Amino acid sequence: MPYPKRWVVIVVSLSLGLQSCVTTDPKTGRPSLGETFKQTFASDDPCANNARNIGIVAGALIGGLVGNKVGGSNKVVGTLIGLGLGGAVGGLIGSEVDKRQCELAKIQKKYDLEMQVIPIEVQAVEGSASKPAEMQKVGLSVSVVDVDGKPQFDSGSANLEPDAKIHFAEIARQYSLKAQLEALGSNASHQEKDKVDQAFKVKRVLLIGHTDDTGNTTLNADLSEQRARAVAALFKANGVGEEQLYYQGAGETLPIADNRTLDGRAKNRRVEIVDLSNEEVFNLYLQTRRANTAYYRPAESENPVMKSAHQEAAVVKQTNKKVVETKISKSLPLSTPKDEKTRSKTPAPVIVPASNTIDFGGVPFSTKVASLDVGEIKPSGRTLRLISEAEASDMSAIRTCDLDRPRQTGAVKSLKGDKAVATSEHLPGLYGRSWYDSVGGHLVVLNNVSVLRDGAAPANAPGVKVYTQYDASKTKSKADVDLTPVVNTYQGSNGLLYRVFMGGEAGMKCMDILWPQDSGLVTAKAGKILYSRSGNEYVVDFKPKLINSTK
Repeated sequence: MPYPKRWVVIVVSLSLGLQSCVTTDPKTGRPSLGETFKQTFASDDPCANNARNIGIVAGALIGGLVGNKVGGSNKVVGTLIGLGLGGAVGGLIGSEVDKRQCELAKIQKKYDLEMQVIPIEVQAVEGSASKPAEMQKVGLSVSVVDVDGKPQFDSGSANLEPDAKIHFAEIARQYSLKAQLEALGSNASHQEKDKVDQAFKVKRVLLIGHTDDTGNTTLNADLSEQRARAVAALFKANGVGEEQLYYQGAGETLPIADNRTLDGRAKNRRVEIVDLSNEEVFNLYLQTRRANTAYYRPAESENPVMKSAHQEAAVVKQTNKKVVETKISKSLPLSTPKDEKTRSKTPAPVIVPASNTIDFGGVPFSTKVASLDVGEIKPSGRTLRLISEAEASDMSAIRTCDLDRPRQTGAVKSLKGDKAVATSEHLPGLYGRSWYDSVGGHLVVLNNVSVLRDGAAPANAPGVKVYTQYDASKTKSKADVDLTPVVNTYQGSNGLLYRVFMGGEAGMKCMDILWPQDSGLVTAKAGKILYSRSGNEYVVDFKPKLINSTK
């Protein structure tokens, strides 16, 4: 934690489908719309001023966050300075967020929208069993979900439907400084106008497009980005400052409901509006948000006929290397792992014919052997969290890499210039370095492994090279396998899972690598390669070491 735990801890509760203690719809098992709003506003009246009395606390905490960033080596002094500065404006934050919640509730009712609103909150550590610590809102996550008969966009396009333009325009005005100043009326004092001006000028608004997990993941990411940008442009047209607006196509990567059901997939097709009180909170949000992998659907299906009828493969040639994407399922039925006993007898579907398969000397596949202990998918000891300690996600549905598939997400971009938000911060040890291990007499090399601190997302596709029957005493300049694969990353409590999809080239299906959270990283914690040979599936240990390491 960047500053002493005895002062503050920041907690974010967002619409990741992880809410607890919420009444559910008996038909769907999901929180009912009415109960979602009841939980969101913490009151039977969504226009109640739930946060007004604790705004000063929030201001102090946010100020502490800023002070800690600018305090240089003396974090204690920096935090104290920030706490003093933050308290001066903190009284505005809670009431401003409450007011916006109230207006959004009215818009939801007016247009009969399926809307989920979840507060982003700051929590003071102080509290006891008899008196819980107070929560202060510093922003909102607002998801507008597609419903049957009322789509938000033309099918397969980023063109907003006429009705959607109307309700998104009204939502946008809740984030417009000009509209909010006008709403104060002519009798408002200069002090009131200054407070609104101060709050809205530092606000950041991120529009995120989301899809379900059917279809091609690249197309999903691209289309969701186009749709997010279309809504961001509509916000700009309705008075929100261009420099405050950001957008992202998250595709299928951040579900709020189970993709194994029709109802769940419908809920995942949505536009999310995330407003954050200032630049510091916005940056921490990008660093710490995590997907709820419990809602991911496994890539394999129990029904082989359905699988063969509804899966597609893509192998693209780029700069004389194969860019591999595994088969993408378009099937709707529930997907579950195959029985353990049948897996070793049934060849795994591959993209590239495995006529040149490599024998890595592994053992027959089993889930126990192929799985790595990633732990829970949650931040550990972070200052800003998307998933609370009691609401951690898990990876049981995609516990081995053959059950997963590439899940692509777009970069966060500023509407001003459409440039990706620049980040130079990487996770410890994972900033473009190369790794290797000898497996069954073959040298396997991973080049340019880079993972950003923001969302623990891969910064680029790595290179994978395999030199068969490697002899260190002999020069072998050309690799027998040379790939630029697709990667998923998952930050768990036991380390970062780096999942590489190789699409069946030379029989190699995929690999999992668990990197420790260690600034002195020179060796992976553990790793596995899954491959096919003679119609059977095998697993072999793979524990890459840093090339040119002195340790």
